[in-house]
Amino acid sequence: MKRKLMIPFLLILLLLTGCYSFDSDDLYVLPQRSKEYRELQSAVETAMGGGSYSAPVSGANRQAVQQADIDGDGLEETLVFCKMEGERPLKVLILRRTEEAYELACTLEGDGTAFDSVQYCQIDGQPGMEILLSRRIGEQVQQFLSVYTMTDGSAVELMSSGYTAYTVADLDGDQLSDIFVLRANADGPHAFAELYRFRDGELRKDGEDNLSTPADSVKRTLTGQIAEGVPAVFVASAYDEKNLITDVFSLVNDSFENITRNDESGQSSQTVRNYYVYSTDIDNDGVIELPNTLELPALPGDSGSENQYRIIWYNLSPDGTRTEKMSTYHSFAEGWFLYLPEAWCQNLCVTKRRSEGGPFGTELFLRNEAGERTPLVTIYAFTGEQARQRSEEEGRFLLTQRGDVCYAALLDPAGGLDADQLRARFSFISIDLLPSEG
Repeated sequence: MKRKLMIPFLLILLLLTGCYSFDSDDLYVLPQRSKEYRELQSAVETAMGGGSYSAPVSGANRQAVQQADIDGDGLEETLVFCKMEGERPLKVLILRRTEEAYELACTLEGDGTAFDSVQYCQIDGQPGMEILLSRRIGEQVQQFLSVYTMTDGSAVELMSSGYTAYTVADLDGDQLSDIFVLRANADGPHAFAELYRFRDGELRKDGEDNLSTPADSVKRTLTGQIAEGVPAVFVASAYDEKNLITDVFSLVNDSFENITRNDESGQSSQTVRNYYVYSTDIDNDGVIELPNTLELPALPGDSGSENQYRIIWYNLSPDGTRTEKMSTYHSFAEGWFLYLPEAWCQNLCVTKRRSEGGPFGTELFLRNEAGERTPLVTIYAFTGEQARQRSEEEGRFLLTQRGDVCYAALLDPAGGLDADQLRARFSFISIDLLPSEG
């Protein structure tokens, strides 16, 4: 530590004693860009000509200038997303670093109003990453996806397809990315899903099956496992104004199928539910659980008990068998949820109210046919300067603190849990559990 302090001390001493001369303007000189940076900037400006930057508008990669090793030589290429005048205005300029300077290796051109997204994935098993590039075509719901690979210094298009939604997933377990595409169906009410896999030296469509709903009703796609070692894609769509339906696509005996769709109705009737929450791995066991919402009884004259739900989480096996895993109660307004003990699930009631002279809380209790109540727990959220103090008054204890919010509980012995056990069952709602928009 003394050695680190000595250098600035000597510098100050030299300045004060006049033993070091300098131009005062030197103190205000901005850091100089590296030579390589200046060369890259010059090459980009030359390649763009009069064009303008046009960064992708969605996805994880939204920079107008990106770098990725797409040819597998261990050096990153520079990709510039821009828009120019004339036909096929959307262009991706791919620049390669040589020993002397940057040079334009190739250009990807396409129609559209904007780049929607770009991903870099391992598709063909060869060195380098493939480019998954999607473009928006006017105001249409359907967009356009192209997949490119670099071969001998030039880009080769492996596939192109219109789509309303797409995702990548390794459904066959070969460590390569497969492409799952949802498309509108001009000949029927339901959209259909396609799977593209790299086989026999080409990226080709390797199966399709119908969705339960039109393409514009899709809310979210999620990749995960439907069972241990069985990857799948979960597509959540609006079934009607109050319900959500989830289609689950997977490979069954190497055949791409919607394993939840009923052949007679054409819909996945067993996954229709009130759409308060999406599918997720709720117990962190590596397998996706689907939710089934059970509306809890409302108490006469108690508006705080209306529209309360217990969520029953279950696994759906490839043959359609359901296995219930657990139940939770979600307080979306306060951003938390509880893993419910099994003993709390029967006759559970929940109300949100302010007790007489006390703070507002969420009260969980059991209520039998005779109307007798067995209190379980009341959970509070306090803010303000005295939040911590209020959390520990009148028999309450602090559950946890998040930011400036203190979460507290008043636990009844009849619930069968102690403070530490309740803390272990208390969790915050992540984005994966948020309710869908109407």
